[in-house]
Amino acid sequence: MSPITSPSTVLVTGGTGYLGAWIIATLLARGHTVKAVVRSAEKGASLKRDLLKHINEEGGKKDDIAVEFIVIPDIIKDGAFDEVILGVDAVVHAASPLPNTSFTDPQDMIQPAVDGTVGVLKSALHSSYKLKRIVITSSVATMWSLRSPGARTFSEDDWNTEDVSEVEKLGSKADPMTVYGASKVLAEKATWEFYNAHKSEIQWDISVINPGYVFGPAIQTPKSTSDLPSTLKVWWDNVIERSPKPQSGSLSIPNGWVDVRDIAEAHVRAMETAEAGGERIIASAGTFFLNEWIDLANKFLAEFYPGKTIPKGTAVTTKDELSPELYFNTAKEKRILGIKYRTMEETTRDTLRWAAERNLKL
Repeated sequence: MSPITSPSTVLVTGGTGYLGAWIIATLLARGHTVKAVVRSAEKGASLKRDLLKHINEEGGKKDDIAVEFIVIPDIIKDGAFDEVILGVDAVVHAASPLPNTSFTDPQDMIQPAVDGTVGVLKSALHSSYKLKRIVITSSVATMWSLRSPGARTFSEDDWNTEDVSEVEKLGSKADPMTVYGASKVLAEKATWEFYNAHKSEIQWDISVINPGYVFGPAIQTPKSTSDLPSTLKVWWDNVIERSPKPQSGSLSIPNGWVDVRDIAEAHVRAMETAEAGGERIIASAGTFFLNEWIDLANKFLAEFYPGKTIPKGTAVTTKDELSPELYFNTAKEKRILGIKYRTMEETTRDTLRWAAERNLKL
């Protein structure tokens, strides 16, 4: 498939989300025009203000941006994208349910993940000839589970069958992160099955990006730290406040991670690079231990929050306490996308600076 070149028109789902907003900002910086799917006009107006603020903070002088905000209240409704997908050159599907503790049936999390992604592909069957590439956000949770045995390096050839089996066995008694993992696996598998079943009749292809935890500063300006978006709140609760919430989850288990700005870049490069077509690609800056984040936060905290320190506590996994057993093979990403990832130091310092500039309290 020929690459998407600038200027092109790109449809972005999940535009008001933590990652989606950075994807839009990255597309705009490349000269693309964006059609952003939002759940309400108010959310679109808020995102536009945040994007303009970000662009002008980065040295731009703009009072408008090349983004059309399109309201679709229910993105899993059949045919939700039929009209909005017409005339676009590419789609970046970044909308997906996050882990939550409120479900009573695992299907409450699994079915929206599957239907939302497959729904985009169904609408793409009726798209114009212009559409060439659909980039989809997945997760390394599709490849590994806390139940995965032994020290291993995971690659794009792996699938997390453990979480799916656990949900089938336990049903509503399965823990939220297991259900989340199963939802990501089933959604991505449904994506590839649909794509392969229709490959002979379509003019577009797909590229799936599989990140670990996503951290770093947000485009959005929250009212307080309780309003932080997505996995940024997970990082803040675990690293800064040292009080992980049940609804956000714990970072005490080593996992893969990537800066939100880098994973947004990965999505855009996957859209623009011909070789990314038909590939699932791990995008990870490495594996983290929670105490590494805490040490770095303490290192930079005085610069932005004088007099503040963060206690480590006792129940924190470190490299001294547990040898790294989780690795991700990123050879494919290096070969196709070539992302230069930010370090943990850069992400920590930038996040604290961002929070201080927005007067967020510790």
